[in-house]
Amino acid sequence: MASWLRILIAFIVGCHAFIYLRIGPALPSMVKEWSGSSRLLGEALTHEQLKVLVVALHVAAGIATLACAFAIGFAPAVPGWWRPLAIVGAAIGMVAFAVFWDGQVQFLAQEGVIGAVVSLILLVSAIAVPQAFAVVRP
Repeated sequence: MASWLRILIAFIVGCHAFIYLRIGPALPSMVKEWSGSSRLLGEALTHEQLKVLVVALHVAAGIATLACAFAIGFAPAVPGWWRPLAIVGAAIGMVAFAVFWDGQVQFLAQEGVIGAVVSLILLVSAIAVPQAFAVVRP
C-alpha cells in the first residue's frame, strides 16, 4: 500500500477517534431529543449511571481508535497493532451507540448511528483484510 494512502486512512480513523473523544463526553447533554434511557438496558441503570456509562464507553472507544490510527500511520514501527486496536475500538464504539440509543428511530442520526456505521466499517475491515497495513520488505 502506498504510504500516502496509509497516512490518509490513519487521518480518517484519527478523526473518527477525536469525534468519540470530543463529542462522546458531552453527548448526553448535547442531544436534546434523548429520553435519558437506553433501549438496550431498559431500566437497569438510573439516568445518571447511564450517562456515566455512555461517557466512559465513548472515551474508551476514542482512546482505542486513536491508538489504532497511530498504529496505521506508523505501521512500519508497530506492525500488526492496528488490527486488535481497530477491533477493540470499533466494538466499544458500537456498544456505546447501542447503550446510548433510546429507541427513537427519528433521532438515529442525532444519537450517533453514523459513528456506529463508521465503527462497523472499521471492524469489518480489520476482520476481512488483516494484512492491509502489513509492511512489505523489498
